[in-house]
Amino acid sequence: MDRIKAVITSFVAMPDEEYERMLPLINRMTIKKDADLLQQGEVCRHVYFIESGFFRMFYVDYKGNEINSRFCKPDDFVVDFASFITRKPALYYWRAMEDSTVIALAHEEIEKLYDSTPNWSKFGRLIAEWGYLFIINREEMLHFQTPEERYATVLKNEPHLFQKVSQNQLSSYIGIKPESLSRLRKRMLGK
Repeated sequence: MDRIKAVITSFVAMPDEEYERMLPLINRMTIKKDADLLQQGEVCRHVYFIESGFFRMFYVDYKGNEINSRFCKPDDFVVDFASFITRKPALYYWRAMEDSTVIALAHEEIEKLYDSTPNWSKFGRLIAEWGYLFIINREEMLHFQTPEERYATVLKNEPHLFQKVSQNQLSSYIGIKPESLSRLRKRMLGK
């Protein structure tokens, strides 16, 4: 529980008594490797905090290819914001890439926390802003950077991915074909 508290208090100073309001509302879950935390077509009803493990967010395109949109590691929050907010079916899968432990907090419980104190409400706003900026930065990377620049951006900002994910998963994440990633790596190593 110290990990989630450290992450929450890195966003907003929160007295112990306010933080402790969350404790009876959470549910700790173990997710096995290759199990889905959320499937396309389901409504996202929880926000998850990763205590241990690793997840990928992906969708299946019209050709049947899995396209990775995000990877999450310990101390990250996992949520399909669009589904969570609108209560509509998710367009993405969230799949465990290794055995994982998460803390789950249901939508209704989060609303109660937001209403309980200004600090919880502020935390929710800041997390939503952070999520929005992550999405915008990723979109801008995909739209405005060359494949080499995208590779360099991921290497700089998410170096753990190079040890955690396959070349196919990494190539779909940066928006290129696996063969192109292989050539790009060779070129960049030669510089």
